[in-house]
Amino acid sequence: MKCNLAEARPEDAVTSEDMRATEINSIWWGFDLERAMENAGRAVADAVECYLGNVKGKSVIVYAGKGGNGGDGVVAARHLASRGARVSVHLLWDPQLASHQATQKNLRYLLLSKAVRVLPPYSKGWLEEREADVVIDAVLGVGVRGPLRSPVREALMAFNNSSGLRVAVDIPSGLDPNTGAVAEGAAIADLTVTMHRPKRGLFLNRGPLHAGRVVVADLGFPPEAQTYAGPGDVEARIPLRPKEAYKGLGGKVLVIGGSAEYVGAPIISARAAALAGADLVYIAAPREISLGAALSSPHLVPIARGKPEEFKALLEKLGEKVHSVVLGPGLGYTDETEALVEYVVEALRGKALVIDADALKVVARRGLPLGKQAILTPHRGEAGMLLGEKIDPLAADSLALAKRVAEKYGATAVVKAPVDAVCSPEGMCRLNRTGHPSMATGGTGDMLAGIIAAFMARREALSLPPDPLNATAAALYVSGRAGELAAEELGENLTSLEVVEKIPMAIKEARELVGAAPG
Repeated sequence: MKCNLAEARPEDAVTSEDMRATEINSIWWGFDLERAMENAGRAVADAVECYLGNVKGKSVIVYAGKGGNGGDGVVAARHLASRGARVSVHLLWDPQLASHQATQKNLRYLLLSKAVRVLPPYSKGWLEEREADVVIDAVLGVGVRGPLRSPVREALMAFNNSSGLRVAVDIPSGLDPNTGAVAEGAAIADLTVTMHRPKRGLFLNRGPLHAGRVVVADLGFPPEAQTYAGPGDVEARIPLRPKEAYKGLGGKVLVIGGSAEYVGAPIISARAAALAGADLVYIAAPREISLGAALSSPHLVPIARGKPEEFKALLEKLGEKVHSVVLGPGLGYTDETEALVEYVVEALRGKALVIDADALKVVARRGLPLGKQAILTPHRGEAGMLLGEKIDPLAADSLALAKRVAEKYGATAVVKAPVDAVCSPEGMCRLNRTGHPSMATGGTGDMLAGIIAAFMARREALSLPPDPLNATAAALYVSGRAGELAAEELGENLTSLEVVEKIPMAIKEARELVGAAPG
């Protein structure tokens, strides 16, 4: 057959979070994951046939786990058998325990068709066959970490001891997809057929030694699943609190804002951060505002901001406590607040810092250097201000603006618009299409800033890489979806507080879609 196998390139590599987000977003866009499994299994069979030249009469052993990776191996077994190979599938779990619906369906076909020999765990001959022309590791995939346990350990021992062609599905079992670290007894493959995009771990540490030659299979995921923010970004990138969670492990956020003219903005931002999952939210505002915030929302911790000199001393202590900061909602623009913004930006350069509203004006005027974890959140008019240009907000391209702002300031930049855009300083971008026209009202931008800070804080609290681009994309999705939910219930005339109240529902809805995409 003609071989059309794309060689994997390190520059195309993704994390397991990226893959999980793409899978779930694909469902949201209407893609059937059964089709993805069919494409994956066929690609493995194609790769084996390309490598050997012909599979007719060849003996093939597939070691299959209970998840999606095992399902890919089961489909590969069917295709290889249809091409004349003698195939046996050694299951590592009771057939009734397959955790992936598509795996169950494809396994049921094999059991009924008899075209492939299927050996359940501990049945006669199970794991006893060692020699074959081809052995396929379809055991764990990207979602499993830690030491290898029985019967996985025994199956991979048989795989590694084979003198035939050793093929891994997606990633060798026991290899960490993100770091390239390996568990003792991990699979050592001659050929790895990785799905959709190569995984970073294939190129790091001991990854290349275990992966062998790496080729990429196109699963047919819609490109929109990667370009646009979706529920997968919430589920994959904003983890749940662990079972052993304690207060603060969900993330701690500080909101700095408020003035005599703008009382509500920092309260909206702080409340949004809390409803987006932050365990503790401090609100540093003029005394009357911070106390009023605590009275109306007792879960918020009031900090009387006081004079700049007083707040600087306080910020040194707060900066050590919190995981992320929102700077700007309702701050106003005076010489005093300008000095405050400059100080905060400098003092918190290594912290996740969401810069919004009046703080954007200071950044634009002063051209302040920003840290890599800074996130700018202008609307289209403010983006023009940051670029030193007058633009027509209705005609401006949000994506082009976000790219330019991010590049100029060396920070992640959001441009809020009917289709939101967020770009990294390196030029990587995401779009978001959720939202409702009724959100074009005061306070919704403050809400978004709070959600972004909460999501960044959660990742920091759980010692995950910051990933401001994708955490912000997840926040954009949640913010927009909250607006849609509020409009569905209350109609088109909404206040920002009514939208804020829908944040938990938007997050819950996103996580409920996970059941359709088991790992």
